[in-house]
Amino acid sequence: MPGALVHLAVAAACLLIVHFIHYKWEYSLSVFVGNLLPDTIKFGFSAIKQGTINLFHVKQDATYSLLNQITSSYANWFTFGFFIFGLTMLLYHFHYIKKKKMDEYNELYVFLLIGIVVHLILDVLFIENGPWI
Repeated sequence: MPGALVHLAVAAACLLIVHFIHYKWEYSLSVFVGNLLPDTIKFGFSAIKQGTINLFHVKQDATYSLLNQITSSYANWFTFGFFIFGLTMLLYHFHYIKKKKMDEYNELYVFLLIGIVVHLILDVLFIENGPWI
């Protein structure tokens, strides 16, 4: 997987592309967050469990391996997406969410998934040379 600087650069490029197409910061930030979310979950929860705030000292223990398997699977992210979509449909059906708000939530989640897919594609295409590059 590529390092943090590569992910940040690609996330910033995606943010600018989406912003200049849709002119909505919500969509742009959703792509940006989606691009950083898999590694944030993997390293963040592993660091919390290991009791360190230095992400460079996160050991690849059982928790890290489990989170790596979970966050690097397209199927898991799309299953989570269908769950969120079903939940919003249920809340819309019982009139807790209005139609316009539901459409906006679904669009935000689609852009989040686009960011996650871009992240996973980068992980497949590039081999990590270090934590930053």
